[in-house]
Amino acid sequence: MASSLPAVPRIVFTIVEPISLVAGFLGAIADPAWFVAEQIPQTEPVVITDHSVVLALELGNLYLLLALIGLAVLSTTSEVKVVRGYLVALWLGDLGHILFSGYALGMDRLLNPAEWNAMAWGNVAMTLFLMLTRSAYFLGLFGPDRASAPPAAKKTA
Repeated sequence: MASSLPAVPRIVFTIVEPISLVAGFLGAIADPAWFVAEQIPQTEPVVITDHSVVLALELGNLYLLLALIGLAVLSTTSEVKVVRGYLVALWLGDLGHILFSGYALGMDRLLNPAEWNAMAWGNVAMTLFLMLTRSAYFLGLFGPDRASAPPAAKKTA
């Protein structure tokens, strides 16, 4: 189905997004304490507990799962309805991710991107980029989906 998407959303959803999700997975798995400490830019040291490490590892696992699901859905289905439903679910997830990240950052930090660290940029700006790309796709701003090829007729002997 990915071949049915217009070029920009196809590149974003099948290359950029999975790479960013795998990067999140690798960051969480390679150094869970760093991953936890970087969630909100701050000047004071963060107390890292075993609980927060487990949550970081689980979140990393979910990032990898999302990358794999995305690749599976976009590379195996020829149904535009399935892809659109998948992208709607991700759009809702984007909204929640931005709202929860903004809540944790607080209004002052959220409105001051100059003070963001790389994690805040990923959690807010990258997610907003993905959400806006999905929105533009839904609105048809990238053009129509390409029609998928009809299934080949089975030959009978």
